[in-house]
Amino acid sequence: MSTVETGPNQPDPMEKMRELRDAYLDTWSKYLIETVNTEAYAQASGAALNGYLNVAVPLKEPMEQALLRTLEQLHIPSSSDFAGLAGRMTNIEMQLDNMDAKLDRLEKLLAGVQAGQASSKPAQARTRVAAPRVARKPAPRATTAKAGRGKARKGK
Repeated sequence: MSTVETGPNQPDPMEKMRELRDAYLDTWSKYLIETVNTEAYAQASGAALNGYLNVAVPLKEPMEQALLRTLEQLHIPSSSDFAGLAGRMTNIEMQLDNMDAKLDRLEKLLAGVQAGQASSKPAQARTRVAAPRVARKPAPRATTAKAGRGKARKGK
């Protein structure tokens, strides 16, 4: 086997091929740029796209349904599943922001109440914060069936 060695003194046999390739690509590049920038090309590509869309539109919905069924059978979430999840996460985020704002308002109110109490009460009472009183419901009364049984026992 003979190998072609190229060095600083020997010419590269592929150099002429590279030059020919570069000239060929430059020529085609200029020609295609000129062609693509014409109005006729824009009309032709628009007509081809319209033809494709006219053929593809009736097939779009059945293909989507088949894909959704396949994803469901494979237990893979679809884009609508992700969109629903994103909506839920956004709702949770908004609720957390609202709760944070409410807690900030409560904190400011409590700080104001504590500051007012601190200036009007003695030092011993400053550490205590009065908890709001909650009205308690009375204990539920016994139902009529239970009450009837109780009376029957007393009567014996």
